[in-house]
Amino acid sequence: MRTDVKNYGVLGLVVVLQVAGNVFLSRGMRRVGTISGVSAASLYAYGVKTATNPWVMLGFVLLLAFFALYLTALSRLDLSYVLPMTASTYVLTALSAWLILGESVSPTRWAGTVAVTIGIVLVTDSERRKSRKSGRSNELLQMAPITSGEENAN
Repeated sequence: MRTDVKNYGVLGLVVVLQVAGNVFLSRGMRRVGTISGVSAASLYAYGVKTATNPWVMLGFVLLLAFFALYLTALSRLDLSYVLPMTASTYVLTALSAWLILGESVSPTRWAGTVAVTIGIVLVTDSERRKSRKSGRSNELLQMAPITSGEENAN
């Protein structure tokens, strides 16, 4: 049970860090603006402006943390479980874009986020049912490190 909580905590942090990182990047890039030209000088100026924007930097740091935790999750859980669980970022990103960034989210986009949510629920439920049916503990949620055959031979 303790491992289950740990796994859900890691996946929860993965989702939160990705959504927050993307929201901060978007906010920062809106303040940076569009590039004015394709000359070396304008590319350099745009790069400096982007790299020194605090919102961009915060988003970048959060996305680095997301990536590190995502790698951790992938090292311990099946991709076919991790990816659908992290797909909730689509829903939370649309909600954050609407609430925080003031973006207009069309009914079609909301319908898409509802479809993603339904998919997440189905994947999660299928894993729960699979584990119940087999009569064993859920191996996907046990964050046991994967070892090579050489380590097991010793």
